[in-house]
Amino acid sequence: MIPETELVPEIRKTGHRLADLAVAFSALFVSLCSLGIALHHGRTMQRLVEANSRPFIQFTTTNGHPAADSPLGQAFSVLVSNPGAGAARVERFSILVDDKPVKDIGEALLRLAGLPADTRDPSAVLGPMTYLAVAPSYIKAGSDQPVLLWPRTASNASVWDMDAEAGLNRVTFEACYCSIFDECWIENSHRFRPTAVASCS
Repeated sequence: MIPETELVPEIRKTGHRLADLAVAFSALFVSLCSLGIALHHGRTMQRLVEANSRPFIQFTTTNGHPAADSPLGQAFSVLVSNPGAGAARVERFSILVDDKPVKDIGEALLRLAGLPADTRDPSAVLGPMTYLAVAPSYIKAGSDQPVLLWPRTASNASVWDMDAEAGLNRVTFEACYCSIFDECWIENSHRFRPTAVASCS
């Protein structure tokens, strides 16, 4: 019985050294091009997925008359919205007056009115208001969250008028938020485009 011998496939050659080298380099070039196209396609798909899940935080402030069908009179209001394509994870929220941070909206309103931050009973001066914490929270795509509603009343009219006049120029709202891919940005109420940051910590 004759033992079977293992056949080792050999690359066919033309017999011409230059032609063989040209074929080999052409195959290598095509392989590299295919690899480059695959990597570019992968990056493009990654950017497309990120674009379809990217949040975009915006602040809307008003200090005038509400809609005609609203039961409220004049009111100062702040709304944070997310018209982006993905959920926003808001990790930090700051209020600044004249570019200096304050601890809460009450202190901001007192400072705008020229009153000391340690006023004994701020609610007696400022009147009723509704304030909701923004961070930490999630704001889903296409939704919004009210931050502040401060109506003008007979008791707070003088303070309200001073704050409403100066508020939009002197007060700044800032939020640091991230996408589900942990890409983070800082949004400033005085700027339209958010600033990319490494993290919100």
